[in-house]
Amino acid sequence: MLRPEWRLWPLSSFLGFVDLKTGVTVGLLFALLNKVAGVYGLIAVLTGAGGSFAQLSLYIYSVVALLALGWGLRAVKNEDSKQTLYFAHLFFADHVFSTSWTVFFAIAWWLWTAHDGERQANSPAQQAMIKLANVTHVFTPEERREAALSIWHHEKGKALAIIILSWLCKVR
Repeated sequence: MLRPEWRLWPLSSFLGFVDLKTGVTVGLLFALLNKVAGVYGLIAVLTGAGGSFAQLSLYIYSVVALLALGWGLRAVKNEDSKQTLYFAHLFFADHVFSTSWTVFFAIAWWLWTAHDGERQANSPAQQAMIKLANVTHVFTPEERREAALSIWHHEKGKALAIIILSWLCKVR
């Protein structure tokens, strides 16, 4: 048995200045915003924007998780401890699932995606934008590849930092 002065005190505030219920609600609203973005991704895929099976599955998952978040927000609002505990388990599972997809997409971007500057049109709308672009300097394929690799090597550290910082904010 721990001595009383060594025991952890229960948390009484979120970040030291907001009550826990408000802090949890704010955190869940940010998660809700994240899942709503998945709905827009699903709409884009279903209207012909293209995408992989992995993207489509993540968008469908986001729609299902959006419903679970609505249920969780209601449980927090009603201060139902049993339902909130169930939702906390679902929220943790969502965190693990989302983290695994983030790692998958990051690895796919870093290792499997060619950073050669080749223009790719995944939909007729993107093809139309490429045709309408005001190109003032035409690169040879080799110049385009060198420019793209230069930009990639310059920006990949910043991209990784943003991914890691975003994940750390999610862990909070």
